[in-house]
Amino acid sequence: MSMRTPFAYVVIAGICIVLHNAVIILADRAGIPLWLAVLLSFCVVAGTGYVLHSVFTFRRPLAPITFVRYVIAMVANIPLAFVTIWFWHQQVGLPMVLASPVASVCMLALNFLLGRWAIATPNRWMTGG
Repeated sequence: MSMRTPFAYVVIAGICIVLHNAVIILADRAGIPLWLAVLLSFCVVAGTGYVLHSVFTFRRPLAPITFVRYVIAMVANIPLAFVTIWFWHQQVGLPMVLASPVASVCMLALNFLLGRWAIATPNRWMTGG
């Protein structure tokens, strides 16, 4: 892993966090239930994250198999986002404008590991190797 990978990951993760938090906070203000806000955020962030991480973080070509793998890996974010946001917002009592970013920080390391597995792992089973 080059020095470029962590830097690119942090920048792109920052973009994804901003997108995620914007969707969650705006959905909360619009009265959209948390479960639906999390699903909306997933759709926006998964597509954006896949393209940016493939091109800039891991320098891999876009491919249907890595997109599917990335989406599968990122699906873990749906329950994780729901639970962490619910915890900080409902149990701790933080307003959504704070609860969502705090929950995002809690999810950062897991997303790096899952994204790296999805995009940077060779497709051995497809090449017979």
